Amino acid sequence: MDTETRRPRRDPLFVLILLGVCAVTVWLLLMPFYPAIARVTMKRFHLSTESFACWAIQAPVPAMYNFGNQYEIRDLPEGLITPVLDSSRPRYINHFPTRVLTFANGRYSLLSPGQDRWVTIRSSYRGQTLETKIHAKPIGEGRFEWIRESSEILSPGGDR
Repeated sequence: MDTETRRPRRDPLFVLILLGVCAVTVWLLLMPFYPAIARVTMKRFHLSTESFACWAIQAPVPAMYNFGNQYEIRDLPEGLITPVLDSSRPRYINHFPTRVLTFANGRYSLLSPGQDRWVTIRSSYRGQTLETKIHAKPIGEGRFEWIRESSEILSPGGDR
């Protein structure tokens, strides 16, 4: 009988998973203290990151409930005319606010009439607001072209 005790083998996948969990935890803990991290995360939810790699590397970071995500849908471009009874008003939405244009029944009900729509999306976190304006232009057969008119950080006072 062998009297040597066997050393447990290291599991490299477990170490990799543990490192990933630690990286996400550090990201979330630093977000309230570093506005740049919050901006990058908000851009992720607006699908407006600088690169696909920047978006993809954030995939393990959970979708945040603490961003004040709002969207507003208009039949006319903002500033074209001011209707007497403006029926559009901001609505709150969790997680990815761009899903009003990208997923399921919201997309269908918004775009099924085949008319242009202008969507304004705002996400706010600790005094920062990211505002993205998108023009959804129909191109036929139930499809549309997504034209990003702007995506910018607003100052706390609401100015650009």
